[in-house]
Amino acid sequence: MGLDRIVCLANSYKHENRCVAGISLVTKKWVRLVGQQVPGCLTLRETCYPDGREPALLDVIEVELDKNCGSNCHPEDVYVARKPWQPIRRFDEPRDAQFLTACLNKGPAILQGYGDRVYGRKIEATPVEKSLELIHPENLWWWIREETGKRRNRAVFRAGSVVRACYDLSVTDPVWLEKLRSLPLGIYPHAHFFDGKPPKTFLTMSLSELFEGFHYKLVAAVVCLAT
Repeated sequence: MGLDRIVCLANSYKHENRCVAGISLVTKKWVRLVGQQVPGCLTLRETCYPDGREPALLDVIEVELDKNCGSNCHPEDVYVARKPWQPIRRFDEPRDAQFLTACLNKGPAILQGYGDRVYGRKIEATPVEKSLELIHPENLWWWIREETGKRRNRAVFRAGSVVRACYDLSVTDPVWLEKLRSLPLGIYPHAHFFDGKPPKTFLTMSLSELFEGFHYKLVAAVVCLAT
């Protein structure tokens, strides 16, 4: 498929590996990058630049794409060639923020509806049109709680510019999980993590692969824009 330049809008945990996704600046479409070693994801080594750094959110990455490998639940998937990724620039200019704002899902429904999951058999019968979205949440809180003996990190927010819906979703952003790791159980406003007013924040939403009969909606990245 050739070289593409992609603004990184997710570099999240996927089992023991990574899920890297973003919007192509060439096609203006979402792309989820898939490696050659582990089905459906990338190893940490596959995601790194030649100097060993991982792509950060809002990096523009030059990547050589191989061929599409989309599925019913992940139509955006594409294999990457073995050529090393190259960082081009930061996507942090005012015009870049305008580009991302234009890409937002402004409705209350996220990835096929209002719940936190999609029934697997539904997607088997009818492939989804998309499994990645960018949203601008309202009233964003971070809820650290214990369920069945395990610590859970959740994002609680409202979505929609006119009609609004409430969501309580799992977080897979490694940088944000590191922020939450040192905190005791509780619920924290987004402003807790900033001195003063928090920056304009978008969330990258991703639909998981099948797990116990469902595809779950995940907060794959917390994208804080420059102010």
